[in-house]
Amino acid sequence: MSVSQRIRAAAMPVLVALTLCGCTQGGLVHEATPESLVGTWSVAQTFDSPEQPYVSFTRNGSWSASDGCNRVYGEWNLGSDGSLSVSSGPQTGAVCDGMPLPGAVLAANRVDLRGGLLVLHGSSAADETELERTRDPLVGPQPLPIGYWAQSDAPGAPFLFIGSKGSFSGNDGCNTLTGPWEITDSGDIRFPATVATEMACEGVDTWLSDAVLGRAIGGVMTLESEDGTVLGELTARR
Repeated sequence: MSVSQRIRAAAMPVLVALTLCGCTQGGLVHEATPESLVGTWSVAQTFDSPEQPYVSFTRNGSWSASDGCNRVYGEWNLGSDGSLSVSSGPQTGAVCDGMPLPGAVLAANRVDLRGGLLVLHGSSAADETELERTRDPLVGPQPLPIGYWAQSDAPGAPFLFIGSKGSFSGNDGCNTLTGPWEITDSGDIRFPATVATEMACEGVDTWLSDAVLGRAIGGVMTLESEDGTVLGELTARR
């Protein structure tokens, strides 16, 4: 047997083993299961954006993703062969530094796990997105924004205290605010019936009393009026 024949003969068991175990140069490949998808996934790279791009799958069949400044919500289903089908709702179009992970989910038709990474496969072999699981509490869909939110640590700064039983209290720098709150379908917080005292405070901008919607991302809540005008921001002080 020649040298080249011996090399080919020695390589054959290795190739067979790689084929049987599903190994690739990137690591061992496993078929994804619905349970293995559940959780929040991101990338190692960080961006100068309002939040870290992420993809999150929940057990109830819903998913959300962010490119850094736009969030997309929808539903997902995983076939027994690893095929992925998703639907989505409306999408905003803000521009910022980030990574188009919502688009990667919407374009994916199959998923698998490769060396601990979640791989989203698109229509072509080169159209792949690798994600790593993250447990960073500031990455992904935030929990209900219960707690203390303030414009600053300065005395008299506007603040809201959002309680766990659907009511809130606060101060706009002049007047005391109270009322109920509720979560919208998109995960924002809405203040449908704020009651405010009627004190007149010279030189105080009482913008917080006009807020009807709060959008919490990465520990910052952006407050908007009924017509969508951005009024200001509060930061989590929990």
